[in-house]
Amino acid sequence: MGFGISPAQIRTIIEEEVASQTDKLAGETPGDSSVLANWQSGTGTSTEAGDDLVTIGSAGDRKKVHSFSVGIGALTPAAQINIKLFRLINGVDTKVYDQPFIVGTDPDGIWVINGTLEIDGLLRCEVQSNQAGDNGLAVTYNYNTEDM
Repeated sequence: MGFGISPAQIRTIIEEEVASQTDKLAGETPGDSSVLANWQSGTGTSTEAGDDLVTIGSAGDRKKVHSFSVGIGALTPAAQINIKLFRLINGVDTKVYDQPFIVGTDPDGIWVINGTLEIDGLLRCEVQSNQAGDNGLAVTYNYNTEDM
């Protein structure tokens, strides 16, 4: 054809490119764990009351977060639990979400992200309780991501 590439080479290039993109569709291994921390008396990375639960992503990466849920069912009944998300905006660590929930009134599992959210870099979740009895108790989480 004058391009110096045979039809077989073109087919191989296309197959490799398609595979490199569709391999991402399966998603990554879910993040699924629990954290024991001082949810009332601790201090998170933000220097606000509470403590860090989990950081999703890594510096320089772009990801799709398809879901992120936080389990508060093991905490003190009637405690107010604030779930907060932080990310860098123009190089500044910025709170982008802060929502209170009540243990025993709201569901034990809170959908913080239910749908696709693109992140570039880090998305950090901090949790804060208004009850000292929640210090040292477990808060659980689960998230699903996909490389971009």
